[in-house]
Amino acid sequence: MPSLACLAACSGSAATTAHGTTASSPPVEPATAPTPIAPVVAPPVESTPPPRAVGCWEREFGTPPSAGSERPSLGSAMPGCERCEQLRVGPKADGLHAEVLRRVRDVVESLPAPEVDEPVLWINSGKRDGDPDASMHNQALGIDAVICGLDTRATGQRLREAGFTCVIEYYDGAGNPCHFAHADLRGTRWAAGAYAKGGRKSRSCPKRAVSRSMNCDGNAKRDWTYSEG
Repeated sequence: MPSLACLAACSGSAATTAHGTTASSPPVEPATAPTPIAPVVAPPVESTPPPRAVGCWEREFGTPPSAGSERPSLGSAMPGCERCEQLRVGPKADGLHAEVLRRVRDVVESLPAPEVDEPVLWINSGKRDGDPDASMHNQALGIDAVICGLDTRATGQRLREAGFTCVIEYYDGAGNPCHFAHADLRGTRWAAGAYAKGGRKSRSCPKRAVSRSMNCDGNAKRDWTYSEG
C-alpha cells in the first residue's frame, strides 16, 4: 500500500501508464471570439417629388388660355375702376369701358382662388371697330368671356349678378352648353345710338344662341341662331 508520503508526492504529478509514459490532458483550444455581424442597413429611399399641380385651364382645355396670361391686362390704373390694373383677363380687356371692367373685376373677385397661379376669367372678345349700332362690342361695352370650370349657363349667371344688362348663353348644334357667354351694357346711360336707353335695340336681348354647326367655334353672328328663350 503506498505510503501517505508517496500519495502526497504523487498527487501533483501526472499519472504513469503501464508503458512508463506520462498521460496528460488534451490541449485546450483558446476560445474564439464570434465574428461581428454588420447590421443590415436598408438602402435610402428616394424621395418622390409631389405630383405637378394642374390648373383649371390645362385640365379643361389642355393649355393655358394664352401665352403671357400671367401678366396684367391693363398697362396702368383706370379712373373709375379701382384695382382694375390688377386684372388678368387677357389682352382683349384693353380699350373696354371702365363700367365693363368694373363688373369684370367684381366677377373675378367673387370667384374662388385658383389652384395654381392663373386667370379665373378670360375675355375672348372685347372692343371692336365698326358701326356702333351694329354691336355693343363696337362701343367697348360688350364682351365674350370664359370662366374656367363653368359652362355658359353658370358663366352667364355670374355676369348677370355683376350688373350686365344683356347676357347671352351659347350652345352647340346639339344643345350642349359652350364655355363662354356674352355680356353688355345696352340700355344704360353709357350706351349710344340704337343701344342707348330707349333706343330700338336697347330692350332686345337674345337669351340664347345655338351654333349652326356642331361645335362652339363660330366667331360671327351669322354662325349662330339667336332666340329669346
